Formats: sequence, C-alpha cells, structure tokens
Amino acid sequence: FTYKGAILDAVESTAMTREEQVALASLQGIVNRTEVRVLILDMHTDEGSETWIRTLGYPFEKREPSAIFHKYAAEASGVVLYDPKKNHHYVNLACTAASTQNAIPMTEALYNRLMGEGIIMPVVEDLTTFTFADENEIYTYAYEKYWQKNTHRLIVSQAPHESYHLRDLIAAAGCAVIFTENRKEEGRLVYEKFLADMEAGNAIAIGWYTEERSGITTATAFGLSTVPSDHFCNPTVYAQDKPIRIRPENEEVPEVKNKVYAAIFVSDGDNIQYNERFMRGFWDRTSADRGRSCINWTISPALVDVAPDILNYYYDNATDKDCFVCGPSGLGYAMPVNTLAEEIEAKNYVRDDNNFAKYVQLSNRYLERAGLRVVTIWDNLTPNQRDIYTKNAPYLHGLTVQMFTEDWETITSESNGKLIKQFTPCYCTTVEHFSSVLSREIGKWDGQAPKFIACQFSVWGNITVASINEMEKKFNEQTGGSFEFVRADDFFRMYYNSKK
Repeated sequence: FTYKGAILDAVESTAMTREEQVALASLQGIVNRTEVRVLILDMHTDEGSETWIRTLGYPFEKREPSAIFHKYAAEASGVVLYDPKKNHHYVNLACTAASTQNAIPMTEALYNRLMGEGIIMPVVEDLTTFTFADENEIYTYAYEKYWQKNTHRLIVSQAPHESYHLRDLIAAAGCAVIFTENRKEEGRLVYEKFLADMEAGNAIAIGWYTEERSGITTATAFGLSTVPSDHFCNPTVYAQDKPIRIRPENEEVPEVKNKVYAAIFVSDGDNIQYNERFMRGFWDRTSADRGRSCINWTISPALVDVAPDILNYYYDNATDKDCFVCGPSGLGYAMPVNTLAEEIEAKNYVRDDNNFAKYVQLSNRYLERAGLRVVTIWDNLTPNQRDIYTKNAPYLHGLTVQMFTEDWETITSESNGKLIKQFTPCYCTTVEHFSSVLSREIGKWDGQAPKFIACQFSVWGNITVASINEMEKKFNEQTGGSFEFVRADDFFRMYYNSKK
C-alpha cells in the first residue's frame, strides 16, 4: 500500500454500528489498495486511539461514516448483501464473496439507508436468501464458490463479531475469511480444505481462532503459521514498503568470565496486535527503567510487511541493552510439538518434514529482513525437527524452547552447531516465582565454569522492568558480582566462545 501524503479521512470506531464497521472497513481496503486515504480510529486501544497515527506523522481529519461512503463508494463495484440475523457467520461469507468482486459487504438495512441518502450502488450478489444450517456449511460454500478466486498466499481466520479489525486487509488482498471450530472434527476438516490448497513457504494465516492450540496446530500440520492479529487495526494504512532500521549487534562479543549469565525474554511478541497495542504502552511506561538491565523483547518479523513503521519505532527508541528477538516460532506462530495436548504424551503435529523446512526457510528470510537472530519455539521440537530448523535458518545465533516442563536439562541441546536452550523458567507471571526459579538455578552453579540460563516472563503478570533491574542487583550481590543479565545475541555468542 502506498501513502502519497493525503490528509487521511478518519472515522472513530464508536461512531459506527457493527454493520457500518464491516462495510466501511471493507471500503477502506478497496480505497487504500490504490492509495492510503482512509483510517479507522479504534477507540478501545491500549495505547490510545491516535497514538500511532500521530507518532508516525500522518495528518488526518475526523469524518462521519456517511461522508466516507459518499466520497468513496464509487471506487467499489457494488455491494454483497447478507443477513447476520440468520447466522452471524454470514458476515464472513459476505466479506469473502465481496473480496473477489471489489465489492462492499452490507446488510439490507444499511444498503437501503445509504440509497436513501443518495449513495447509489448496484447489488452484485445477494446472500440474504441463503439458509445454511451452520457455519461449516457456510464455509464449505465459501470454499466451493469463492476460494479459487481468493488469494492462496493469505487466509484470514476471524470471529464474525470482529467487525473492523482486518476487514480492510480482507478486501484489499482478496482474502477468504473463515472461523471454524477446530476442536471439533467437522470444523477442522473444513479449515483443512483451505489449508491444503496453500503452499508451505509461500503462505500464512492471519487472525486468530476459537481456541489457541487447536487452531495453531491445524495450520502447523500443513507447514503454515498464523500471525496472531484479530484485534490489529488499519493494516492497509501501516503496510508500507519501507526499509527496516535494524539494530546493530555489538561488534565485539563480551569477554566470557566465570559468572552466571542469564538472558531474559519478554512475551508475547509473535502477536502483532500486541506489538501495536499493549507493547506500545508497556514500552513507553518503562522508558525510565529500560537501559539498566539487558532485556530481550520478542517482536514479530511479520511487521516487516504489515507495519514497518511500528517495528522501526521500537528499534529507534531502544537502548543498547534492549535486544529484539523473534517469538514463536518464526514468521508467525507455529507449534510443531504441543506439550499440552490432551494425550498424556506430547503430540507432534508436523505431517511433512519438507513443508516444515519450507516454513523455516520463509521464517529465515523474514528474520534476516527484521534483524532478529534468536527465535523462541512453542512448545518443542523433535530431534529431527531441530536438525531441520537449524539447517534451514542459518541467520540465527540460536533458539530457545518454550516447553511447559521442569525437565530442563534434557530439553536443551545443540544441533548443527546451534544451541537450542530451554527457558528456565518459561512464561512466568510473578516476580516471586521468577526470582525463586532463578535463585534455584544459580544455586546449582559450582563456580568452576560459566553458567548460561535463558528465562522468560509474561507481560500479563506483575513483572516489570523495574523488578528485573532489582533482581539483577540482588543476584549480583548474592553471588559476589558473578551474575549478569545479557542480550540474547551476546548470550549465544558468549556460550559458543566459552566452549572453544
């Protein structure tokens, strides 16, 4: 998408009904596909509805929804009518149908109202007479009728009630949008029809699912990943072709001393709506505390395409002790091995090693474009998958593993000269737990050689940057100056140097 300097026509999300949001966001995608001119201000964001647009310097003026329709409706071919009262999944069917025809999905009531206001648009398709029994029939029809006209490089999984997030991207990119229940066989089989037609290494899913692991593992089985983004707003505004200002590494690897070195990782950076929303507030609030201890921030390499200016903002405002790494498990969230499966044994969801290799190769390209040299895997990799990953991701210094277990030492390994390090602890939410596990691991150190610990905390608990600074100070004092938090890139390079 190309921004040519226009004053953007902005509409507040709360100024619209749900049906208006769907229609206007779809029109936004049609308009912005040729030139970025329409913006939706999400009035329920963590970071503030105008924070990013003002940070990035895009001028805008607020408009009423009807003004947007009056100004831009002629750029669409017409409307696809649907009736959400029959089944709310019809909104996704309408968006899918409309995306193949440069049209706007619209309810009959909204269409009649706009016609009464003098906005004349032809009906290119009418779905209001359909009587499908459930969502699986609806999405099967979408597959049979529209899927071959949709792009196969991108599929959107989005709840029908998410009325404007991602709807502009669906319209602009010609995407199918579905929302199946992957915990049930019938719903999963419908989703798999779409996934089977997509090429591993050249396609991804975007959005979210009814439940995390059933959705992620269904896509993973086809060598495809999912970029979590069901609340991401204005992708057609932020997806510009701009260079990434990659943060440089330390030219000289720090000297390895007889100390305990810990690399601390912050979740949930695989999630681009987190990058857009919660992370921005957390990042800004901690500006006074950042730069004292080394912290490794997970961030999505998908931002290279989806929102390069957002990625550059974090890079430009980082300290030398802020390091950026990739969340699970590369370009988008994939889960090769689910350790929280219903089965007693962990379950491997990778069906085809060649497709998995293609996913890793695609990830490696984006990791290099984003300058991210460390990745976290959720939950685990089999020995064979470790070999595949390290062979196909040469840009990486190393990998970390997010596995919900305390059997840490048996999970950490090396493959093709790259360390795959288990988090100790993983996804920790409280200062007390985090500190106790680190204390225990430090207590295992015999002082005869350097010890390396990778640890991770979740932003959804009570751990803050200030508390990390306090922990480093406490453990450094307890060990007589022999404890240090380090950058992830240095962590792996120091580890390799220690083995020479």
